[in-house]
Amino acid sequence: MPKKDVKQVNTLLNYFKSPKSVTPQAERSTPKEKSEPTTPVRALKGRGKGKGKENKDEVKATAKKRPLKARTPELDEEEEVKKEDEEDEIAAKPKRRRIIIPEEDSEDGGDDSDDYVPEESEEASESEDNTEGATESSFATETETDEETPKKKQKLSRGKSNGKNWRSKQPPAKVTLKEESFQLQKTPSVTGPTTGGDSWPHLKLDFLQPENRRDKNRRRPTDENYDPRTLHVPEDFLNKQTPAMRQWWVLKSQHFDCILFFKVGKFYELYHMDAVTGSNELGIAYMRGEWAHSGFPEIAYGRFSGILVEKGYKVARIEQTENPEMMQERVKRTAKSTKFDKVVKREICQISTRGTRVSSVQDPEIITPESNYLLSLVEKTDAKTKIPKFGVCFIDTSIGEFHLGEFEDDRSHSRLLTLLSHYLPVHVVYEKGKLSQETLKIINTLLSSALKEPLQKDVQFWSASKTLKFLHEGDYFKSESGSDFQWPEGLKAFLNPGDSLGLTPDDDKELAVNALGGCVYILKDFMLDQQILGQKHFQEYIPPDVVFSSRKMEEGAPAVSTMVLDAITINNLRILGEDGSLLKTLDHCCTAFGKRLLKEWICRPSCRKNIIVSRQEAITELMDNPDVIQETRKSMSHLPDLERLLSKIYTHGSAQKMKNHPDGRAFMFESQTYSKKKISDFTTALEGFENAVKIASRFEDFQSPLIKRTLQRDPEGEFPDLEETLEYFKTAFDHEKAKKEGNIVPKEGVDAEYDEIIEEFRAIKHESNSYLKQQEKYFGGKVTFAGNDKKRFQLEVPEARAKHAGSSHELQGQRKGFKKYYTAECREFLARQMKAEEQRDKILKDLSRRIFAKFSEKYDLWSSAVFKIATLDVLISFAEYARSGETCVPQINDDDEVFTVIKEGKHPCISSDNFVPNDTSISAEGNASLLILTGPNMGGKSTLMRQVGLITVMAQIGSYVPAAECKLTLVDRIFTRLGASDDILTGRSTFLVELSETAMILQHATKKSLVLLDELGRGTSTYDGTAIAAAVVDALTKLKCRTLFSTHYHSLVEDFEKNENVSLGHMACEVETEEEEGISEETVTFLYKLVQGACPKSHGFNAARLAGIPASITRRAREIAGRFEKEANQRQVFTSLCRGGNDVNEIIGKLKSSLVV
Repeated sequence: MPKKDVKQVNTLLNYFKSPKSVTPQAERSTPKEKSEPTTPVRALKGRGKGKGKENKDEVKATAKKRPLKARTPELDEEEEVKKEDEEDEIAAKPKRRRIIIPEEDSEDGGDDSDDYVPEESEEASESEDNTEGATESSFATETETDEETPKKKQKLSRGKSNGKNWRSKQPPAKVTLKEESFQLQKTPSVTGPTTGGDSWPHLKLDFLQPENRRDKNRRRPTDENYDPRTLHVPEDFLNKQTPAMRQWWVLKSQHFDCILFFKVGKFYELYHMDAVTGSNELGIAYMRGEWAHSGFPEIAYGRFSGILVEKGYKVARIEQTENPEMMQERVKRTAKSTKFDKVVKREICQISTRGTRVSSVQDPEIITPESNYLLSLVEKTDAKTKIPKFGVCFIDTSIGEFHLGEFEDDRSHSRLLTLLSHYLPVHVVYEKGKLSQETLKIINTLLSSALKEPLQKDVQFWSASKTLKFLHEGDYFKSESGSDFQWPEGLKAFLNPGDSLGLTPDDDKELAVNALGGCVYILKDFMLDQQILGQKHFQEYIPPDVVFSSRKMEEGAPAVSTMVLDAITINNLRILGEDGSLLKTLDHCCTAFGKRLLKEWICRPSCRKNIIVSRQEAITELMDNPDVIQETRKSMSHLPDLERLLSKIYTHGSAQKMKNHPDGRAFMFESQTYSKKKISDFTTALEGFENAVKIASRFEDFQSPLIKRTLQRDPEGEFPDLEETLEYFKTAFDHEKAKKEGNIVPKEGVDAEYDEIIEEFRAIKHESNSYLKQQEKYFGGKVTFAGNDKKRFQLEVPEARAKHAGSSHELQGQRKGFKKYYTAECREFLARQMKAEEQRDKILKDLSRRIFAKFSEKYDLWSSAVFKIATLDVLISFAEYARSGETCVPQINDDDEVFTVIKEGKHPCISSDNFVPNDTSISAEGNASLLILTGPNMGGKSTLMRQVGLITVMAQIGSYVPAAECKLTLVDRIFTRLGASDDILTGRSTFLVELSETAMILQHATKKSLVLLDELGRGTSTYDGTAIAAAVVDALTKLKCRTLFSTHYHSLVEDFEKNENVSLGHMACEVETEEEEGISEETVTFLYKLVQGACPKSHGFNAARLAGIPASITRRAREIAGRFEKEANQRQVFTSLCRGGNDVNEIIGKLKSSLVV
């Protein structure tokens, strides 16, 4: 009877897909020579003899029975012969595939450690496989039981040792490591679909078709409660899967929106649609098989997850939390187990997005200093006034600090926009159906690239009361022993003082706690709650424009503590961003936490004169000591991101996470590598704080109040005393040895439990030595302890003295000239010793975590030092900017007199040597509070306005400014209306955008505001635009706030030229006129200088010429413009006559000159 071929596929594929039936193997006519085992070349370096060869076309190699030891060709050939001899006698057994684990140390392997090569091999049968006609369920069970674990990987099947040498008739083609590597390969595997785009089996599953798709509760997408994060997978489909693949589908149904990194042995596997994503985004080649399947080693998780997260994907890390032995024990305890129980447990240990990235040993290092925020948003609109009220909670998960706030907004959502511009979120969650259309438009427009997740009310987006109850019942705010519960100080302000348990939110903080509920649910769902909530860092967010109550105001201080820079102003002035922004110009910081503090200062310039002046004095003293600055910058450039390291070390030391989190149960093959990384993080932090202390010590002789307060210790300063604490951790253990071995052995006095065990060892040694002396006296000669392991503490007595042994001495053995005895005392010493050793090992296993936890107990101390060094970093950054050009110290006025005077001012973000400086005076030197600015197109009006705004911001953050002289009264808010653009996404035209921004100015501007309006009214007809501009100017003159108003409406200039509350200025230019065919051609030279008076013309034709408009068109335009001007002059003369002008002769002269030929 002919034999059927059984096509075996990749090892990991067979792990999940068992054969339905077992058929004999096909006979092979020619044995294939295996000149070298197919273990990757890098794993066999220095082990084998000769060069390895493989058949590139078939890629079928003999499986390794010892993956960590190279096999010889003789062994492989003997197995080939034996298989051929046995093929006709027995039926083929289902073959289990193995992954070849390179012996190379993954920690030192670098990128090469990621080059895993899956090998399709034909394995020799193992003793446990000697059952014919194995069923699918039994095969699946055996497969699962044989998963690799740190213990199990040493138990792989062994090859046989002897055999004949065979010669191959045709040498196989070479396959290089790079060609085999599915990570580096950029093209799909030759098996399966060529493209994978339209023919993978999962694409044909009915429940995945768009028209059939439902969530886990079987709701269709048309249902208002539909949850796109989940998927309904039919039970009959699940029952047809192998146990492991059923496990994968169950997890996928719960997290359908995630890419699952599914742990199998030492590798993370991707299946079906996830494998397609892995191939497209990561360049991972498919493994051989009929359905999409790929993977990579555990050590490469950080690299691949980081790439997907940065591209906007959600990545779920799934770990094996049970080994085969534990699985078997569980099955035995189960009354009625099925084949689906016979698979090791796996659990989701972490879900990562751009907004929930954390600094763990497995995750990639976060290199960029910028914070990526997770934002939870709640909105409630007043039914009568239509005014929205918001509750917000946002957090940078890499640092672990929550910001909670509740505030009433205006119809323009100005406070919400300000929040989003200062703390730009990359992940937004909100209650489904509860945000207004206006708010949704803002989120979709301003946060177009952010991940947005609408959550179901109460089920996912928790109410305030449910959130507080959850936090109260959890272990987040309890001591390590789990006994004492205490609300964090930052959260107490949000609790109702009448509720002693704190389960009720305060009346005016309910929306804020509700928003916290959205964050808490996400963190819990993503398995990040233990490490972030447990840090207990909460603070209240107050919008910068919230007016302080009169009792909190200082004498003569403005109504707010910081200047308000809303989203429009930040965008128009280019305060944040990359090249050309104010942040980029001033950023000379050396540390990541310094850069974050700089951004905070720029977004919230101070309105307190004492704060501003103290910064100015500090910068001045730093500039007087350039050598100290350079040494300090060099030292700070080597500091790690201490702020994120504090959060990282807290996670390493969290007892609750070890007890309650799946990571505490997970089997990690690279656990030794991770242990070394944890200790490395800890020692790096200690070294960083040691350097911080050295940096602070350089400023002991400085006299400026801010530097003394920041960097000197008590009684003059506030820099924390770290030496004693650092010395404790520095001498607690051998740092170099711990980093090398991956575990901490403490010195005496560091850990009380460990000290008790050491004391017990000493007691045992002392008592045993005393007992030994007694025995020597008893036997009358030298007696020693002999034996090892469980046979220690045997009395070794010379044979000549053994005759004195009594009934209490039990003979255990003898060697030449000696006999060995046990006594009851010896057995007691042995029992005590073994018990102490067991306790010691248990303590050492948890000791690293306890030391990390002890370090985190001093969080306030470490955090204070980080803030002080960050402050110094920002001050030095300002000093570096001040040294880079011609700058001055601004003079700050904080009384009721409002003015701004800038002499020889320059735009801070333009470094051109040809830049023309300008003088600007508002409400000073005879100028009114409102300056109407005219001039030719491209003459520099907008640049001047931005220049004034940026210099004002710089002055109030305490920086030097690019000017010869600067004096100004504190500004509480800068308003801008610059540029012209529509807003397609929100359906607003150019003119509507202009009016909306102008309306915000008129609603919120005060006497101490700075208003910058550029060409208001250009988005509509000339008459309407002029009328609106005139009305706005009139309103601003009554408000008396400092205003720069640029316009090309010369009739507007004429209307206000005699108004004492308005000054006129223009950007100067030189005009050369040439006559050509009766048409004047103008050549304009821009001087970019602000001078008094109005500009008679805008010289738009010059701009048209520069833009490349054809000369024929500009000539025709000049003709039309000339006619318009003459007609306008005639109307003006006629109006003057009708009004009865006093100088009739002058009117008649104008009339003659305006006659149209």
